[in-house]
Order: sequence, then structure tokens, then C-alpha cells
Amino acid sequence: MNSLKVEHAASQGDIVRDCPGTKNHICCGYKTIDLIEGCALSCSYCILKAYLNSPSITIHDDIPYVISQIDEMIKKETGHILRFGTGELSDSLALDRQYELNRPLIKFFGERKRALIELKSKWAYIDHLVPHLNPYTIISFSVSPQRIIDQEEKRTSPLYKRLKTARKAQDAGCLVGLHFDPVIVYPGFERDYRYLIDDIGRLLDMDRIIWISLGMLRFPQKLFSHFIGNNRKNLLHGEFIRGEDGKMRYIKQQRIKIYSMLYRLLKSKNKGLFIYLCMEREDVWRKVTGMTVRDNEALIGLFDERIKNLYGGNI
Repeated sequence: MNSLKVEHAASQGDIVRDCPGTKNHICCGYKTIDLIEGCALSCSYCILKAYLNSPSITIHDDIPYVISQIDEMIKKETGHILRFGTGELSDSLALDRQYELNRPLIKFFGERKRALIELKSKWAYIDHLVPHLNPYTIISFSVSPQRIIDQEEKRTSPLYKRLKTARKAQDAGCLVGLHFDPVIVYPGFERDYRYLIDDIGRLLDMDRIIWISLGMLRFPQKLFSHFIGNNRKNLLHGEFIRGEDGKMRYIKQQRIKIYSMLYRLLKSKNKGLFIYLCMEREDVWRKVTGMTVRDNEALIGLFDERIKNLYGGNI
């Protein structure tokens, strides 16, 4: 990572924004904090390959400016508990030991106590943050079978380190999140995901997982030729269609079947788990979970309820 070109940019404009979501699909109302643009890790399927043209990494490190935008957004919101994250255009933890961008954010959210910040990562190192963690910080990891990590998620931490670090965050007093995103179809994936969920049940305190997301592999059409040219066989199994947003997706019936499998396996570990689908329609939600989630507002309401149940009157 030391060979990466890193640029520091003067912060201006909107660093804190609404998640862009996907047209005609249900979005959870997440707020993104774009401290870093570009990623030090190297996942073959990364959607940033289609959106970021610069080979360098840009850091917006005027933290007081960023915090002022966060605070303004919190003040304006009276109906919901806001959830923020720094992992939209980069990995939340991969460069943090070097640049220490998250610590002042953790401090701000811990003092504000009206919203949550999620640090989402594939880089399993939080020792420098542990003394500063508080209940308003969610440490989250994207999880995949080790086969996918080995072949498609270069320079990332192995699965066992991600889960051990998530447990370290729980032991430090944090709730944690898990993101099965992207779920990738390949020969034998069902067995591998079953083993992955068994590992989660064995290593983590299931009552201290605040949420789990499920999202199938999806990508802009121009990445399809990139996958073919680079012989990414794991990413080319299954049947794809082009969605309304222009992204390639597995066909709906296959998505429903796989989501249902993962949902059942996770619920078998703990019935109280809060599991949501990332960028899917109402009918997919209903067939997988049995719940009627009609729109963004309905899903945001489910998040509010989940957070209030876990935090009581402390948020």
C-alpha cells in the first residue's frame, strides 16, 4: 500500500450525501461521508473501477468541515435516526492507521448520541481505534467465503481475521454489522456460504450484530467486458440481465432462491437477527422475508425500530 499515490484535497462542496440508491429499488436511507475517494485494496468486482477515473487516492481531511456537514444533517432530521458511513467510495479502515481520519468522527458521534456511524471494511485492523470506540460506532465487515477472498479480493484481510476483529469490537462495547455483498454464484458456493455462516455463529455474539445486509453481485455493463478480458470465472457464472439502472444482475428467480437460502441459514443461528436486502424490489423482499416493505420510508422505519430496541432511550 505504500506505493499508492495519495493526494490531499481541500474540502469543498458536499462531502456528506444521501446514498445514491438504485432507481425503482428499495434503499435504506444511508448517508455517505466521502472522506476518501479510491481504495487501497484490490477487489476484482469493485464498482469503483467504473466510476473513478484517477489512479490516485484523494483524501478530504478537513475534518471540522466534514463534521459541520454531518451535524447540520443531524439537526435537520426530526423523524428518523440517521446512519452514516465512510465506506461508499473507499474502504473505511484500510488507510486509517496511517491517516487517523475516523477517530475524530468516532468522538463526535459518541458525544452527539443522536446518530450512528458505520465503519465498513475488508481490512481487519482496529487496535488503534479500540481505546476510542463507543456504542454509537458500528464496526462492520464485508464477508465472503475464503475462496472468493483469495481469488477476487486481493490485498484484503482473510475471513477469520475479519470475524476475529468484529468480535474484538463487540468485546470493546460496540455493535457490529455484516455485509454479504456481493454474494457471488460459482460451483459449490452454497456449501461455502453455509460454512461461512457457521463460522459467524461460532465466533460472534449474535445478539450484538446490529444488522446484516444481503446483496447479490451487480455491476455496470462496461465491467462485463473487463471481467471477460481478465478471465474472472467466478464472476461470470449464472444468468445476467440488464436492470433499469443499467447494472447487470443475476435473474430475479435466482436472486430470490439464494437470498432465501442465506436468510434461513442466518435465522437458524439467531431468530432475532435484523437482515435486510440491498437494492431490491418489494416483491423480492416479500418472497424472501415474508415482510411487506413497499418503499424507502418503510425500510428506514424498520431501521429506526431496530436501533430504538437496542439503544432504548440512549439515542
